[in-house]
Amino acid sequence: MDEINRKIVNLLQQDSSITNQQLAEAIGLSPASSLERVRKLERSGVIRGYTALMDRRKLGKHIKAYIFITMRQHNAQLMNRFNQAVADLPEVMECDRLAGEKDYLMKVVCDNIEDFEAFTRERLTTIPGIDRTSSTIVLSTLVERSGVEY
Repeated sequence: MDEINRKIVNLLQQDSSITNQQLAEAIGLSPASSLERVRKLERSGVIRGYTALMDRRKLGKHIKAYIFITMRQHNAQLMNRFNQAVADLPEVMECDRLAGEKDYLMKVVCDNIEDFEAFTRERLTTIPGIDRTSSTIVLSTLVERSGVEY
């Protein structure tokens, strides 16, 4: 990854709607060279895709919570079933497998506290293999980044 590719990655993380012409001017290359570099970054998987960032509260998602999950057992079949079930839950924004005392950390968003309670009670904890969960409700967010500083 050379310095020009670093600039491309950082600029696209700041504003993925930037035109190729604007990107080319910002990095000091021709539009054709700029586009070729972006396409190579896409093909290599460095750039996985493009998305619009939404304000969850303006979309009615007023609750953000983190849920620690501990599994009853750690066999591959059970873990695969859990992974598939979690992928189908639209409230789940992220779910990470952890090393240590807890097995997973899940970030969820819900409309309100009643919906969060229903999500945890009726949907999440009914997934086979979960031993226990521990939830933390976010009061306010101090820093929220979508990109990786590079």
